[in-house]
Amino acid sequence: MFPIIGLYYWPVSLTIVACKIAESLIRDHIIIHFISNSLFSSKQFGFIKGRSTILQLLHVLDSWVKNLEGGQIDVIYMDFAKAFDKVPHCRKLYSYGISDQLILWIKDVLLHKSQRVKINNEFSAWHSVISGIPQGSVLRSLLFVIFTNDLPDTCSDFAEIFLFTDDAKLFRHVK
Repeated sequence: MFPIIGLYYWPVSLTIVACKIAESLIRDHIIIHFISNSLFSSKQFGFIKGRSTILQLLHVLDSWVKNLEGGQIDVIYMDFAKAFDKVPHCRKLYSYGISDQLILWIKDVLLHKSQRVKINNEFSAWHSVISGIPQGSVLRSLLFVIFTNDLPDTCSDFAEIFLFTDDAKLFRHVK
């Protein structure tokens, strides 16, 4: 028999259906705004209609094949640990022209959450959730994609980067 080294608990957020419907409407509105204004980075392939892991792989391989002649490709693969749990609420929405009313609604929904822990039949005290996006939130993946949307522009001076939500391939042609 193997000893138990540690127990890991995955938080579960219980959200009412009306809230999920409202979040879906808000998400759709934000996506339409981003698509109609070409705000999504061309290097982000996660949770955007018409983009996929396969399409990202094709773009990356195309870039690597073009650069292989006369050098090598150095690659760093990254996965943002607990990315969705650490994203500051709405930090970058203002810079993308999202209306103040919509941002206030999102903040209100995300910031007025609390959580507690249940072990067996015992509950902890309630504590406010001050950052992150709750598991089960319809806005969860979109807000993270927006949070990392400018990362390719930031890295463009020294490397190329392709993103799929919280995973990234950072690479550079070395001669």
